[in-house]
Amino acid sequence: MAGSFLDTTLVVEFAEKSPLAKTWGSNHVKANTPAEAPYYALRELLAGKVRYLCDAHNRLQAAESLPEALDGLLKLPPVSGRKRDVPLKTLVEELSKAFQQDRAGTLDDHKREMLQSLALRVTRLWNNARKAKNYDVIQHLACFNDGALSRGTASTLRGPSDSFECLASEQCAAAAYIYDDQASLSKMVNALHSGNLDPAAADKNENKQRRAALKELKTTGPGAFQRRRCRALGDAYFAAMCPAGSEVVTTNSVDHLPLCTALGKKVVSP
Repeated sequence: MAGSFLDTTLVVEFAEKSPLAKTWGSNHVKANTPAEAPYYALRELLAGKVRYLCDAHNRLQAAESLPEALDGLLKLPPVSGRKRDVPLKTLVEELSKAFQQDRAGTLDDHKREMLQSLALRVTRLWNNARKAKNYDVIQHLACFNDGALSRGTASTLRGPSDSFECLASEQCAAAAYIYDDQASLSKMVNALHSGNLDPAAADKNENKQRRAALKELKTTGPGAFQRRRCRALGDAYFAAMCPAGSEVVTTNSVDHLPLCTALGKKVVSP
């Protein structure tokens, strides 16, 4: 039996009370304790999915109509990636839900129902992740902007203290944690070298950005580390900070494997 160190994908599964969390996740963490997730997972969630869901809500709130909101997202370039795709998918899902609940409703009716549903959905996601019963949240980050979601002007949804980013007054605590173990940092930089990855992984932009972020951290140290690169650390944080005797638990073992293998750690996926 080994402990469970949950990455952001599993934190989302538990927060959304998904079928995967009920059929596999809950049983796994009960059998493999201690079950823990780092604050870094919450930091990724806030700057990622929570922000994208809030963006879907805010675009719909600002638009005069639902088609206008959808059209605005469709006009974003493909390179926008998740910033376009997640809000777009979310609005389509919420429209389908609103239509099923009120087939005779107008688009204005559906817009109102969607806004209420989105606000409830994102608030539950964020609160469930922060106050989970399935795992303990560990490895506090001094820079992390924790707290409840807030309301901006015109009823927009905003992050804690009106921001989805970390506190500007603090250096990147995640980078400082990783920097403390120079041997592991060097191993991860080497593990992500294109010559040590299979062709598909070597071509992934995430791996290139992660290696660049780790190299910058190794060269400049956490004090001069560019804050915008914090999220690029991504999977490297979980590999480096997984406690002794625990295994990284994720739905995306492919990206974690090179890093964990380099550090002699294990990855578990459903």
